[in-house]
Amino acid sequence: MKGIIRVKAGKDFSTMHVQEIPSPTLQSGEVKVKMASSRINPVDMDLMKGFPTLKYKKPQIGGIDGAGTISEIGQNVRDFQVGDKVFFYRKFSDIGTWAEEITIHADYIAKIPTHLTPQQAGTIALPLLAAYDSLQELGAKKGEKILIHGAGGGVGFLAVQIAKSMGLEVIGTASGKDIDELKNVGIDRVIDYRKEQFANVLKKGEVNYIFDLLGKDILLQSIDLQPKKIVSVHYVVPEKMSKAGVNLPAILKWILSLTMTKFRKRAKRNGVELIGQVTGGNGQLLGEVSRLATEKMFVVREIPTVHLNEIEQKGLTKADIGKAILFG
Repeated sequence: MKGIIRVKAGKDFSTMHVQEIPSPTLQSGEVKVKMASSRINPVDMDLMKGFPTLKYKKPQIGGIDGAGTISEIGQNVRDFQVGDKVFFYRKFSDIGTWAEEITIHADYIAKIPTHLTPQQAGTIALPLLAAYDSLQELGAKKGEKILIHGAGGGVGFLAVQIAKSMGLEVIGTASGKDIDELKNVGIDRVIDYRKEQFANVLKKGEVNYIFDLLGKDILLQSIDLQPKKIVSVHYVVPEKMSKAGVNLPAILKWILSLTMTKFRKRAKRNGVELIGQVTGGNGQLLGEVSRLATEKMFVVREIPTVHLNEIEQKGLTKADIGKAILFG
């Protein structure tokens, strides 16, 4: 079979090539999956550079999420059977989804939303889990108000739908081209960031919560709005990295914590609880959001795709981030 393999560490995807590799051996607790699709995420390129403390396999297959159909079941696997359509997000310490067939522990898989195909599900595994996990961190109650930055993006668009399913009033920052789609999934208000600044049109305390997908100055301005809580994918809490399978040495934890000082101080001054978000591989959590997505019929956008055969001929580049790899 073919897979996209990390040949060596490097700054971009040029260090990865499509190669013939042996079919994976099934271990106890695992399932074998015939892959349908996998999203190319920014973190995929970061991991291929050589992530601190991670031990890379030989061969090391790229990719951290995806979807497909179970073709074989290992010993001690319950709740799944051959033919089930599943999707998944792996821990950093166990990456490898960019191949025609993979094995993965059953703890990290979930049945896909029933109204989606495996090709569609493979494009949202990471964004869906990141959005759901983040909003769960807030503990918001029905009727409260949330601001979602980057509501038109992959994670943000799904976060809007999850927040609405929770009964929240949702405001989102996005570009004008996304407004119609966001209104179709129930957003209450869109602030077009190209025309107006959210910090100028929202009052302090007007929103109860903020989900930040942009970081830097946007996060600082969000803190000044004085919501009760902010969950941000750009606010790094080193201790939380273990959730993704990464145990950093003390010196790296100290350095990362130091870079977050200005956000931490600003939050304390404004009485805001600032929560760092790290998405971790968890089939149970993915199963929860899959059931919610089925019940509420979440809308999934089509994204650009690239077939494994095309990658074999042309390779991968940074421009491919955000696309989905198709297998078979």
